[in-house]
Amino acid sequence: MRKRNKTISIRCTDDEYSCVHRKAEQHGLKLNEFVLKAALGKKIIVAEGLAEVVKQQKAVGNNLNQLVRLAHEGRVRVVDLKPVLEQYTSATALLANALREVK
Repeated sequence: MRKRNKTISIRCTDDEYSCVHRKAEQHGLKLNEFVLKAALGKKIIVAEGLAEVVKQQKAVGNNLNQLVRLAHEGRVRVVDLKPVLEQYTSATALLANALREVK
């Protein structure tokens, strides 16, 4: 990774600082990351809802692992996968919506 060893110092009013700081927070970036991306003309992407998708995907994965373990132990013979499928479908829909917003 490149080491950032140069400092840029700028002057701004209280209002300008508040505005830039607020926008950085809205985008989930540190102030220096936000300013650099904006100055270099890079896209600033907000990945809202991503934490919820990851949480749901982990839950589905845990459920599947538990079912497989129980099946291997012979403690489960018939598995109703409908609830697991519904969780997976919901998580996939959230992920698809997040990706559409990015594009």
